[in-house]
Amino acid sequence: MPSRDNGIIAQADRQEIIDVIHRVAFILDSGEYDRMGEVFSPDMQFENPGRLKADGLQNVIAAFKKITNPAISHHITNVILTPVDSGTVRALSKALTLRAENTIAAAEYSDVVTKTDAGWRISSRNIKPLS
Repeated sequence: MPSRDNGIIAQADRQEIIDVIHRVAFILDSGEYDRMGEVFSPDMQFENPGRLKADGLQNVIAAFKKITNPAISHHITNVILTPVDSGTVRALSKALTLRAENTIAAAEYSDVVTKTDAGWRISSRNIKPLS
């Protein structure tokens, strides 16, 4: 369980959670979708309106593999973490993605991150397009 004191996330947990959120971008950008278990929990729920909706890690992986025009590069910024309980944190972050047609899309990621036996994993990601 994460170390917390009065709703404060321990620094080690905070860093691991932020690393997991950033690691998603590297996995997506490399197209190594089979590595998504390193960042998402098995019961993952993913929703990007108009682009992708899937429940369960294997379904999320399959859905990403079907995308014919994936973004070239993801950039995650402004990560804010809010503890929910001893094993759950809500994360809010901004994302900029460079698309193949040289456009940039902005979005807000709303994640639920849970502590698992394998470490912190994103169990829910809802994407709100901002552009």
